[in-house]
Amino acid sequence: MLSRRGFLGSGMSAAVWGVLSRHGYAADALSSMCIDTGANTLAESRPFLNLPRNLRKGSTMVQGLPFAEWYTGDFFENGFIPFHTCENCFEKGQPPAPTEEIDLAVVGGGISGLCTAYLLRDLEPVLFDLRPRFGGAAQGEVWAGTRYSLGSAYVITPDPGTFLDDIYRELGLDKVVRVDHDQMMIELGGAVSEKFWSGAGGNPEDAKAFEAYAGVVQRMAGAEYPDIPLPDGNVDWIHELDLKTLKRDIEEKMGVAVPPNLAAAIQAYCYSSFAAGWDEISAAGGWNFLAAEEYGRWVCPGGNAWMADRFYKGLLGNEKPMRSGCSGRRLRGSCMVVDVRLAANDRVQVTYQDADGGLRSLLAKRVVMACPKMLCKYIMSDLEKRDVPKWDAMHKLQYKAYVMVNVLLNAPIERDFYDIFLLGDGDFPMDPGEAEVRLKVIDALNGHFARRIDSQRSVLTLYWPLPFTTARFLLIDSTGWRTMSERLAPQLKSILELLKVPVSAVEQVRMTRWGHALPLHTPNLIAGGTVDELRRPYEGKVYFVNQDNWALPAVENCLLDAEIYAAQVRADLKK
Repeated sequence: MLSRRGFLGSGMSAAVWGVLSRHGYAADALSSMCIDTGANTLAESRPFLNLPRNLRKGSTMVQGLPFAEWYTGDFFENGFIPFHTCENCFEKGQPPAPTEEIDLAVVGGGISGLCTAYLLRDLEPVLFDLRPRFGGAAQGEVWAGTRYSLGSAYVITPDPGTFLDDIYRELGLDKVVRVDHDQMMIELGGAVSEKFWSGAGGNPEDAKAFEAYAGVVQRMAGAEYPDIPLPDGNVDWIHELDLKTLKRDIEEKMGVAVPPNLAAAIQAYCYSSFAAGWDEISAAGGWNFLAAEEYGRWVCPGGNAWMADRFYKGLLGNEKPMRSGCSGRRLRGSCMVVDVRLAANDRVQVTYQDADGGLRSLLAKRVVMACPKMLCKYIMSDLEKRDVPKWDAMHKLQYKAYVMVNVLLNAPIERDFYDIFLLGDGDFPMDPGEAEVRLKVIDALNGHFARRIDSQRSVLTLYWPLPFTTARFLLIDSTGWRTMSERLAPQLKSILELLKVPVSAVEQVRMTRWGHALPLHTPNLIAGGTVDELRRPYEGKVYFVNQDNWALPAVENCLLDAEIYAAQVRADLKK
């Protein structure tokens, strides 16, 4: 099994910036939390959003570039973010009485929730998401016939005969993917190099260091690859990796000094993958991503939104719209779950707010929480009293902020590439303080890489990690959009020049602030038992499936834990 950077697929990922405080605001009546989504039909809840061809006219000009006037991919206006108040401080002290009973509820409509519901679709689970569209960070858009991703971008080529290989082929991914086998390209000093990783162009000592690093990567991609989720058998060696940082482990294994350019490239990869430095993440989590790149990447049209869309279609069945504010009877988009609590007769009560502002409750025999733990710890009533170890484990998790940028172009990108890391002049930010000052875009992707037809239009996707602690406040502040767009504009012009695309070709620049909900895999999360507590079912009735079960932002982790816990839920319901 392989698990690595496919990026997040978590449902309810709008809270990527973190929960500022459960009690930091007045507990107003929940009716004030009503969200006008404008998308309450089944057709409008698909992971892909179709855009009109002409977007420039409705754009906001920033330094001569047309920007979508607000963040795309979410529906939160200005600084409003759900779960920044006490949503389950009910007016009468208790949630409304349940009006329906089901076998299974799944909270969170990203890849984790979609896959779990899909594997258990014969049980007719009810799937909730607070946004109108399902897919979480695996949403996508379609412009001028081209699909592109708003977040979750690719998966690693699966091993034949594994669950991942089987589910990808069942969904038909193998029929549409384009496989990227190339080494990641590096932009340095205004030129793109395909030979950077071999040390070409450096002095002899640097070349030896690059060779040593390549040897370490090959070892870690082979017999020493740290599978996550953990494999059967002896995993003490993975625990040992988890106790130290990736930086320390690379330095130890190389046995020579790491040249500045190589250190910058590794840091760029870690910022892009984790929104954290190689001196912050554990060696187990770092190698789990970095070494897996050696196997090649499966890229679908629209990134992993293609997968989300296939899961979504597989769940439609005889789905019908609801008369309430939710989009469907079983696929309940625009329905924000605010409270999950144990109830009598071996049931769990789920309370949610629909798009019309009304509160409703149902009883479920079992519940799967497929949303980030930063939300679970507040949605789950009395968790801090009934399960202190799990409550404490959830509070140990840290999350990082991220922005994805899609640049819609009325011109082709002539260079055929998937990913270019942008090291600039080599003076790369190597710590969070520098990163906060620089606000640097880290890498540029060919957003239409897997498109099957030729076109004179293209999509450039930019990865913009924000590896400093105050980033969440910048993104939720009502003035933050202007700051981000102003800081992006000059960088985008330089990137377009690098790719020989004229600025006049830009139809629109679309920033997505929840593009990656990044749990931070700090050392000792696995070895210290935190992950075990995060994954453990609660009272035998509530299960947890999410990328942050392992504190790794990988789609594969979502899918593999969905496989594990879907089987447990099925067996549990048969008792």
